Amino acid sequence: MEALILCGGFATRLEPLTLFVPKPLLPIGGKPILDYIVEDLAKSDVTRIIISVNRKFESQFRYWLSSKKALGFPNQIELVVEPTVSHGHKFGAIKGIEYAIEEAGIRSDLVIVAGDNFYDWKLSEMVAEFGKSGKHPMVCVHNVQSLEEAKKFGVVSIDNGAVAGFEEKPSSPKSTLVSTGIYIYPQGMLGRFKEYLDTGNTPDAPGYFLQWLIKRTPVKSFKMDGKWFDIGTLGTYKEVFSMFE
Repeated sequence: MEALILCGGFATRLEPLTLFVPKPLLPIGGKPILDYIVEDLAKSDVTRIIISVNRKFESQFRYWLSSKKALGFPNQIELVVEPTVSHGHKFGAIKGIEYAIEEAGIRSDLVIVAGDNFYDWKLSEMVAEFGKSGKHPMVCVHNVQSLEEAKKFGVVSIDNGAVAGFEEKPSSPKSTLVSTGIYIYPQGMLGRFKEYLDTGNTPDAPGYFLQWLIKRTPVKSFKMDGKWFDIGTLGTYKEVFSMFE
């Protein structure tokens, strides 16, 4: 199994912090957000970690990568660089996934993690469940306990553990279960990203791909309990940062 961490966005909602530092490299508790994700993936069944970045912040990520290698990090980590230098020309997450699959030659089951995730659970639990559930596509969901809070995310409807519906940032959520931006796709499903894009669908938020996919194949859910934050705004970043003060 391989892993893809999505770090190709420009995080305009976190400006001015992200004018010069990419969001996944912002510090929390003395180390970059990205470190927590990579360290968690290293404890699961992942043999290769690919980090998708943009051209603007390539040098910062290469410096980060060299520091990980200098410290003797055991897992294979590499970068895929999208040829984009500004928000106005960004690929969008789904296009970024499809680009990384081709550029990195990914040909195995794939864990996909949004690079702004901060959580206190273990992805190895989801990986283990994926193997037991017949290797259907799987999305990690979390209960945010509030319909008002759910409006900020992709809201997932579940039926017997399967994803029955998905709405991206609905004004009237039907559930408080939201997608965390963490997915596992079996190797045989990776070509679906190109199929989705070739038929003219939006290249942005991964939830739109999920919404399209559940009409074509069963998708399983995996509910994670504990703390989870999507670090998308200055308010959320300050909240998580203060947890370590």
